[in-house]
Amino acid sequence: MNESRWRLVIFLLVFLVVLGVYLYSVAPTASFWDCAELIAVSYIAGIPHPPGTPLFVMLGRIFTMLPIGREIAFRVNLIPALFGAFSCGLLYLIVIKILAINAATEKDRRPWLPHIAGVFGALMCGFAYSYWDNCVEAEVYGPCVVIALTVLYLALVWREGREKGTGDNRQILAAIFLLFVATGIHFTPMLVVFAVLIFALLVDRQAVIHLRFIEFMVGYLLILTVNEMGLSAGTFIVVPLILAGTYYAIRIMERSERNLTLLYGLGILAGVFLVAYIGAGQKLMDDIVLFLASPTVAFIERWFRSPVLVVLFILGYGGYLYWLHTRKKLRAGYVGLLLGLVLLAGTVQFIMLIRARHYPTINEVEPARWRDFVSVLKREQYDPMRLFPRKTQFLTEDEWRANRNPVFDVFRAYIEQIAFYTRYFLWQWGNERFLDVLFTNIPRIFLRLSWQGILGLIPPLLGIWGMVHQFKRDKKSFALIFVAFIVASLGLLTYLNLKFSPSDPRPELKFREVRERDYFFAFSFVFYTIFIGNGAYALLKWLDAELKDKKFAPMPVVAGLVLTFGFVPMLLNYKTVTRRHNWIPAEYGYNMLVCCEGDKAVVFTNGDNDTFPLWFMQTVPSIVAGNDPNFGKNVAVANLSLLNTPWYCKQLKRWGAPISFSEEEIDRLPQGFVTKNNRVVLLKDIMIRNIVATAGGVRLIWPQDYESTPQEFMAKVFGSGYQPRSPVYFATTVSPDNMQDVQPYLRLEGLVQRVVGEREKIPGEGQIDTARTRRLLFEQFKMKSMLDPRVEKDENTRGLLITYAHSYLLLAMEYARTGNYAAACSTLQPALRFELEAPQKMLLFYHYSRFSALSSNYSAALMAVDSALAYAGEDPRLRLELILQRGLIAQGMGNYPEAEKMFQQARAMYPDEWQLVNVLYRLYVDDLHDYNRARTLLTDWLRRHPADSNAARLLHALP
Repeated sequence: MNESRWRLVIFLLVFLVVLGVYLYSVAPTASFWDCAELIAVSYIAGIPHPPGTPLFVMLGRIFTMLPIGREIAFRVNLIPALFGAFSCGLLYLIVIKILAINAATEKDRRPWLPHIAGVFGALMCGFAYSYWDNCVEAEVYGPCVVIALTVLYLALVWREGREKGTGDNRQILAAIFLLFVATGIHFTPMLVVFAVLIFALLVDRQAVIHLRFIEFMVGYLLILTVNEMGLSAGTFIVVPLILAGTYYAIRIMERSERNLTLLYGLGILAGVFLVAYIGAGQKLMDDIVLFLASPTVAFIERWFRSPVLVVLFILGYGGYLYWLHTRKKLRAGYVGLLLGLVLLAGTVQFIMLIRARHYPTINEVEPARWRDFVSVLKREQYDPMRLFPRKTQFLTEDEWRANRNPVFDVFRAYIEQIAFYTRYFLWQWGNERFLDVLFTNIPRIFLRLSWQGILGLIPPLLGIWGMVHQFKRDKKSFALIFVAFIVASLGLLTYLNLKFSPSDPRPELKFREVRERDYFFAFSFVFYTIFIGNGAYALLKWLDAELKDKKFAPMPVVAGLVLTFGFVPMLLNYKTVTRRHNWIPAEYGYNMLVCCEGDKAVVFTNGDNDTFPLWFMQTVPSIVAGNDPNFGKNVAVANLSLLNTPWYCKQLKRWGAPISFSEEEIDRLPQGFVTKNNRVVLLKDIMIRNIVATAGGVRLIWPQDYESTPQEFMAKVFGSGYQPRSPVYFATTVSPDNMQDVQPYLRLEGLVQRVVGEREKIPGEGQIDTARTRRLLFEQFKMKSMLDPRVEKDENTRGLLITYAHSYLLLAMEYARTGNYAAACSTLQPALRFELEAPQKMLLFYHYSRFSALSSNYSAALMAVDSALAYAGEDPRLRLELILQRGLIAQGMGNYPEAEKMFQQARAMYPDEWQLVNVLYRLYVDDLHDYNRARTLLTDWLRRHPADSNAARLLHALP
């Protein structure tokens, strides 16, 4: 076979091997975070949270119709798996393409070595932790990486053609088209723009400049700046600076091929942007984001806002092109095709506008009107990106927003952010379980390091070798990959300005992300694996030179060993990334919804992970619910974060939630206000009161009843006998401050708390419906995956299991309160099997031990308290409580020597606590009738506490 066929065969092999691993570890249904939402909107062609990802939604819709598997969610999960495996094949081709540069001038007696290196780099990409993690569940990064790598590959192919004198600019045009189309999935492929631009200018500066896209972008920047500055004096300074700077930058780049002039030109263009930013401010960045999302929408929006400027832009740019044409400097065909492709690519976002106007069930931000549509593309609902101050300068969010009390300066704060990027970087091939390094956590820099972690250090070191090797071999391709890596790592890190990592070991750092953000940097890890492939080639070439005269180590064997090492990250990362057999998110969504009985019920939820699984189960037929298309549709899910937005409140009303406000009134409601008692009332608090009151037939008066204290509100709503027509629930994950207006009227039912009236409270059972909660926990809930030891439970899932365990524990405590200790024990037994963190396991075993002892099942109580001690850690007070409990159990069993041993151990820990002396005293007097030891015990106590009259009285009473 010729070289091209070999490449195709190896490409397919890489694709199939990685795809096989991905299919083995892919989620069988929806996962947590955005995945459940993306699957739900794919099934109904809905609108997810901004920026909307319309192209992914349409792709997902196609996949939901494929006759593959019984679970519809699984079909959508195939998208990232297929694209992820394909991207590994692409990465192999990129490494081969780079290694082929200048290969004709080298003597290579083993032409198959580049293929080994390319495959090695592809495996490093496919099994990198963050990338693999995003390729086994419904996420956008797999398709986005394919587009980014395709653009890099097209750039290399374009260079090959230009250097052979047979190519043209079609590959560059295709790359630009792909990048703008990709924004219909996500913005991340745009990370390669700067790398491709610099590479193209290094390869053929004239070809790039003659596309006249630089002038087009500067012209657009100019009208944005003028629009924001108006006809002020500053405008007459900024505009000439922008025009002069652009003209000079293009002129010096056109007239010289030296790299130094390229740096001058790019530096001047950067200065042009800086001048425009200083003049126009933050709104300039918002408009640029809109242009990157859709140039077509950006121009239409600009026409609506300032048509005169658009006309001037068209006349100015058109006149400039005509002037170039007269000077024979215009390739009109390429320029026209480029602009047409850019505007065509931008139309992909109109899918979202069209679908929003059909009002699908999930229609976030509801971009049916032009203004809302533009707002979504600009991401206006998110806080604007602020480069300064750095979030890691502060301990709390309030301090950051007020820019007060920074604990670190800007430089140290930036180092902190680089530190957790480095942490994420080293996780990729060594896994967090084996290799965790935080170099700002002095003196304990290595949080974890094992021999497996040391193996995980080899790929990053190979990558450094690969950087050096590629730089020496070919500086242009090095610039392409290196700039892409830097932009996707340090560039993105700078732009995002993230908070501290949630797993940072320093407890004083409170300003943390809600979850690890390693996936933000997946592109940088992918680009780095190209260097790893180069490093593998450099290693193989070195070994070939060293071993050419050694018969005991033939090179094919060595190459095979190197290739085999490519599967080491797969072994290290599999346990962490696999979703195999994991139905927990779908089961959770099902269980939450079955808790909410009644027509037009409303359940208030807290965040993504107790909302998106519910949307998924309501929207997509799933095996978990018997593929019932109507399951859960009796419930309106009221997400408390989204309830702060008028569009969501109006949607909730349309879904049947009991809201007395009209849609016009909702639009006029304030985002928040402060009451006379200094309580900050947000829109969500207004809606909570309105829904609770309207469900019970109580009409509130605006604004008096919304400004009243919780006690006044409860007196009005619940005082006259509350009988809700529509059941209202709060998820048990909702924080108490969101329930302060109804707290005394909440009754636990499984995973939710129902709002009830005074007459609905169950006498003698507190605020737990024991019958219904037991029925839900033991008969109706789906919990197969939660109890399946094959399913890996990550930190997020273990947090969810705490929610379940809390319901089991509360039900058990209610049984214990009424003296039914046997029922309390049987209730807690399933929760003991949950894979929880040590503190939660300890608590469950402690209570199980207590209930078992009260039911006289001392053997079970003893085993449970021993388990609790194993999970107790080193906390002395906690261990004291458990040791004391163990002694009391032994005492109940009649094992008095063991009881005495435990009590003495507890007394030795805290010799000045009377409670510990007293239990030992009661053992001596009541059970052992050993008055001499009791007398010695009390005498010793009184020697150290002579003023204790109670101890003196007990001593005097001894026979």
